Amino acid sequence: MPIIELRQVDKIFPTRHGTITVMHDLSFDVADSEFLAITGPSGCGKSTLLRLIHGLERPTNGSILYRGAPVSGVCRRMSMVFQSFALFPWLTVRENVGFGLEALHWTPDRIAEQVERYIQVTGLGGFEDAYPRELSGGMRQRVGLARALAVEPDVLLMDEPFSALDPLTAEALREEVLQLWRDPALPPEAVLLVTHNIEEAILLADRVVVLSGRPTRVLETVEVPLPRPRNRKSPAVYDLMDRVYSLITEDESLAAPTPPAHSAPAEATRSSDRSDDPSLGAQ
Repeated sequence: MPIIELRQVDKIFPTRHGTITVMHDLSFDVADSEFLAITGPSGCGKSTLLRLIHGLERPTNGSILYRGAPVSGVCRRMSMVFQSFALFPWLTVRENVGFGLEALHWTPDRIAEQVERYIQVTGLGGFEDAYPRELSGGMRQRVGLARALAVEPDVLLMDEPFSALDPLTAEALREEVLQLWRDPALPPEAVLLVTHNIEEAILLADRVVVLSGRPTRVLETVEVPLPRPRNRKSPAVYDLMDRVYSLITEDESLAAPTPPAHSAPAEATRSSDRSDDPSLGAQ
């Protein structure tokens, strides 16, 4: 049985002028012990999709199942790592990592032991009493990862977690996430990664779900049958990247409206909306 199932999911948001259909008839599965990447054009609602899976929002139509049961509220067997780190600036590293554990009503001793374990697992040893403002972007993202792992989720949801980092730091963190996922003694069972970076998706994932523009649907699920570690310069990686890129760009060209004969200048009509998620605004 898949750990997560999406069945004919629609998501519609109301606006002042009617509604926006973000996704329509969206269906795919996440297998147990799978690393799945989701990619697609900007604005297709990838962040919304993660929130639907987590239970932070409800689909307009269709169903989302976790281990065969409908997701009807926030699923406590999942946790999320955010693009923007989402740390509490007034809390130390230790306090940020332990924040989610307090809601589980654990004893203080058990929380302290769990926090220490995941501080060490994520390479934060020696920074326990530091505040987020005192850390680099890479270290702050480690704190977010440690906080997400400390609750020992079955599914780790990652929303563009490396996009705000410099290339070398992002590469190091990608490798660490892979090592954590492959360690049978550590959570999670499955990882669901949203990314704009096609190379990142191919280097990390077992499969890549390629989404269309709005209203979002699955264009194709691309298998990545390559052994790890993967060489980004190999012909096989290039071929898979080209396939995913072609799916997205060909869909965008088909969906693009034909401009009117007397259209306004580009400067007057250019949209300022760069949001990947119509319910949140730009991220």
